[in-house]
Amino acid sequence: MPDKHTITEILITPVETYFGAPGKGRIVGRNSKGEIYGHNQREWLVQVKTDSGLTGVTNARPAMNRGSMTQLCALLKQLIGKDVFEFYRVSAGRVTGVNPRWEDLLRENGYIDFAIFDLMGRALGVPAYALLGDKVRDRVEAYDSSLYFQDLVNPAEGAGAVGREAVEAVEKGWRALKLKLGRPGRWFEPSAGAARDIEVVNTVREDVGPDIKILVDANNGYDGKLDYLETFVRETADANVFWMEEMVTENLAGYRLLREWRDRWSPKTMIVDGEGHRGRNTIYWQLMEERLLDGIQPDMLDMGFWPFHRLAADIEAAGYDTMICPHNYNAAAIGLRGDIQFGAVTERFVIAEDSTLNFDLYQMQGYEFKNGCYTVPDAPGLGVEIDGELYSRVYKQHETVVS
Repeated sequence: MPDKHTITEILITPVETYFGAPGKGRIVGRNSKGEIYGHNQREWLVQVKTDSGLTGVTNARPAMNRGSMTQLCALLKQLIGKDVFEFYRVSAGRVTGVNPRWEDLLRENGYIDFAIFDLMGRALGVPAYALLGDKVRDRVEAYDSSLYFQDLVNPAEGAGAVGREAVEAVEKGWRALKLKLGRPGRWFEPSAGAARDIEVVNTVREDVGPDIKILVDANNGYDGKLDYLETFVRETADANVFWMEEMVTENLAGYRLLREWRDRWSPKTMIVDGEGHRGRNTIYWQLMEERLLDGIQPDMLDMGFWPFHRLAADIEAAGYDTMICPHNYNAAAIGLRGDIQFGAVTERFVIAEDSTLNFDLYQMQGYEFKNGCYTVPDAPGLGVEIDGELYSRVYKQHETVVS
């Protein structure tokens, strides 16, 4: 393998993905603040190629969400002609720091970090996780995060629609499920919405049995409705909820109350939040200081490997008990594999988010899914390959080339 690996070309390609088979997949419903997700999603596949024959991949969904393809091309143009090992300081096969020249770009565009770690791992012949440290687990647990307001997709079934899909998810192998809540926020009259949230959680618990983890996420749907939130925590206590996520918008007074109710009725339940984390000068560090946040959730693809690694180290150094629970919904398949790689070396890591989107284009090396967990592979880099024949036949016509 050559000592230098110069980036010569970058391909950006829209890829359609589905919650099931194209044309007949399941429909994912609303959450507390948004319209129905539907049966498919789109992402921008980025392939970064070098003169030594390596290809690193990432998903530029964050760039798609906030800008145009033209803006992304201009951003990625900065990588052309640069050596793969220019972006980070690497010693004895481990990343030890970031090149100050690239620190801002990588921090603001964490998805680029995925491709760089993929390329460095491939160049060194090691998995991406090995660039951060020694493996602490061989399998990473994941949860199905696609159980939205399915009662509004199939209104005649009511809460039973969520219970039915929860059972189907368990039959497919997941041992942890996240239920979208927050019905008082927009789509229901508040008392009826809170009652349906309670009914959904208790129905799913009854349908899947006691051994499946149930996580709930209200997308801040209980803002201004703390009396209903107290009722929810009390009335779902017997369901043994694993975590409560984004029950209200982050604030100290609301989280103090939430912790009080959690401690009273459901003391084993984690309180998690933090998709919007952007450094120490945020509410999340105040919440951690007061022991109000059991798990923090920056998006894996937004954050990137190295910034997330440093966040975990900073939390440890501060003496907080907060665990690491990366968000990874629209990051989908590539984001999930990065999540698994990160979880392989992070002691504080809890569980990976799996949006369950199906991909025919990506070939995942060694990521066996069994009993709710993914095997951590030993393939170099991220272990994600592109089906060349399918790409040439279906996707190549839509690619944009940056060189």
